[in-house]
This record gives sequence, C-alpha cells and structure tokens, in this order.
Amino acid sequence: MLSESPAEGSQPTMVGDSMADYHALRRRIYLTVVVIAAFAFVVIGFAYSLNTALSYLLGAGGGLLYFRMLDRSIQSIGDGDRRLGGPARVGLFAVLMVMAIKSGSLEILPTFFGFLTIKAAILVDTLRTLFGDV
Repeated sequence: MLSESPAEGSQPTMVGDSMADYHALRRRIYLTVVVIAAFAFVVIGFAYSLNTALSYLLGAGGGLLYFRMLDRSIQSIGDGDRRLGGPARVGLFAVLMVMAIKSGSLEILPTFFGFLTIKAAILVDTLRTLFGDV
C-alpha cells in the first residue's frame, strides 16, 4: 500500500511493507525467546535444580509479557496515541522480583536472567540480520 505524506511532497513510502516487516520481526523475536527459554530451562534444570530452572522460566515468562506490553504500546502509536505506558512495564518487573524474593522456593538471580532473555533474543535477531540468515 502506497501513501504520500504532505510534508514529503511526492515521495511515497511503503507503509504496508514496513508493517509487514514489523510483524515479521515481532514473530521472530517471540519465537527466539521461546527457543532460548526452553533450551535454558532444560540446561539449568540439569545443571542446577528444578527450582532454579522454574525461577528462570518465571523471569522469561515475565520478559515475554513485558515484550507484549511494549508491542501493544508501539501499535497504539500507529493509532494516534503517543503515550508508551512505561510505568506498567516497570511495575511488571518489580512484581516479578518481589515474587522471587518473597517466595521460599524461587531464586532472584535466575528470575532476573530469565527476564533478560528478551534482550538476548533481540541480540540474536540483530546478529542474524547483520550476518545474514544462517
């Protein structure tokens, strides 16, 4: 779909292509997070304990929820809403950490690293983009 912006004059932009690229990126990141989290859960479960692996999985699930909230905020920008809703996402991180601290069986560090799995997935996708699909 071609659209012209009055500020740019007659230079068309490919809005449809950019949204398709965004949705493809989003799907790749979701899939990468799930693959990394599943692999890490198995490795941590064998190397440490089930509680440590579950702590990691809780953090990874929280990271996925965080990414979903960020995704919704980004999509709302296209609808004309300019707010990104950051406090709710920070609150999610705080709730995850409090759950890990107050729980007798969960561990804080694996929960934190699980939350950062979304960052690892973004890094993996960036490297995949830079060096081509391997």
